[in-house]
Amino acid sequence: MPLTYSERKNKHRQVRSAFNLNDNDLGKRTAVGAGYTFLGLTLRTITTIGSIAILARLLSPADFGYIAMATVITELAALFANFGFSSVLIQRKTITRLQLDTVFWASAALGLLLSMFVFGFSFLTDLIFKESIVSSLLQLMCVAFIISGLTPVYDALLTRLMYFKQLFWIQITSVLFRAGVAIFFASQGFGVWSLAAGAIAGEIIHPILSAFFMPYRPRMKFNMGYIKSTWKTNTSYFGGGILFYLNSNVDLFLIGRSLGANALGYYQNARSLTDEVQHRISIPIQRVLFPAFSSIQDDRERFQSSLKKSGRLLATVMFPIGFGISAVADSLVPTLYGDQWLAMIPVLQFFGLSVALKASLSIATPIFYSMDKVSLNLKYQVYGSILLISMVFIASHYGLEAVAIAVFLGSLYNLIPYHAGIRMIGLGYRDACGMLIPPAAAAAIMWLTILFVKPLTETWFISAYWRLGFQVLLGALIYPICLLIFSRYFLSDTRFIVEKILSSKRTQ
Repeated sequence: MPLTYSERKNKHRQVRSAFNLNDNDLGKRTAVGAGYTFLGLTLRTITTIGSIAILARLLSPADFGYIAMATVITELAALFANFGFSSVLIQRKTITRLQLDTVFWASAALGLLLSMFVFGFSFLTDLIFKESIVSSLLQLMCVAFIISGLTPVYDALLTRLMYFKQLFWIQITSVLFRAGVAIFFASQGFGVWSLAAGAIAGEIIHPILSAFFMPYRPRMKFNMGYIKSTWKTNTSYFGGGILFYLNSNVDLFLIGRSLGANALGYYQNARSLTDEVQHRISIPIQRVLFPAFSSIQDDRERFQSSLKKSGRLLATVMFPIGFGISAVADSLVPTLYGDQWLAMIPVLQFFGLSVALKASLSIATPIFYSMDKVSLNLKYQVYGSILLISMVFIASHYGLEAVAIAVFLGSLYNLIPYHAGIRMIGLGYRDACGMLIPPAAAAAIMWLTILFVKPLTETWFISAYWRLGFQVLLGALIYPICLLIFSRYFLSDTRFIVEKILSSKRTQ
């Protein structure tokens, strides 16, 4: 049935409401966004880890190694997709309909070009990895870029309006669909192709749901002047994407070439587990904070207060998760993946410590972006990338564990841009210590306690499942007790978030 005039008018009004950033009820909207973000990350993390556990028993380590090799190429192409279009739309206080249309068609054209690039590059991968199956994988996976090019405007509009409930449903449905397709094909014996099929399925459902929740429909209009006016900012985002690519793929490239698909499979699954934690927690929180910080960038006092609460919250969540993964790695791997994956235990131990630190410090990124200091953020990333790539290159000659140690040591560099970001808004060392030290100290005590008790659990429990469950429960009891002893602010921050979420539910 066609829409009535009134329904069409309401839908147009919904899109127009995103043209100007609104800071009304910002605390409540940020708290609600954080609530949906945490719910979404919990469900997505459970789904992803659960699906990986199933797929690890249906597929071989080499299958994961092959897909990791293909990812080195697809991530290279994804650099250009991350050209800052949606980030610029989120950061600007005011946008227009013409700008939305321009970004939509620019993103769609870019997605098509990237798909063609990946398809053409697939014929050269035999020279890089000497595995012919990687070429065939890329010829299928290139389709994902055409689909993903349709989503940036929808994501930007939903984020500007802080429609985190809708974003929650889009993301959780995409993850479930992706996992379900991959598991189905793997159970039917399709091997590595099941992983590629799942990835494409997740991309397909995203734009469909986005268009359902956000009634934006692109017009046949384009303004090259707008693209030129944002070129400098977009280039900085693109530069940041290049560095992110190098940081994320140099180790995969070196291990794939020198140690082969099996070793890369162990390494990639260890990194995927910890990356899942970081991407499902710190990055969604950044997505909540970016529009929130952008709307109060001129109010220094509110900015400082909001940042300290957000920084404490992020560190409170990330330190125990990262340290916990490190502490229980030798029980987690055989329980979750099976005995064929035991070689990834030492890698996972160091990656857990690394992700705890990197994710807790990641609040610096939305600070730089919200204040339109993308180029400054890029400078810090350049230095960090040079350091990390150099360390990984040297360590790759000494095996998987050496690379994992290098990644952990390289994560310490993130303290430098973190401090620079908070100084930009008038905060200093004392504020940084107040946000980081209590949760880090509580997580360290939890980590040491689990390591001390671990030999005893091997005599108490025969089953690895029971040992893992006891270690997790022990950590879940020790960490909050230590945290409350070290600082009272963390309890009040949690209470603040819960009260805001509950009050928003009562007013809906």
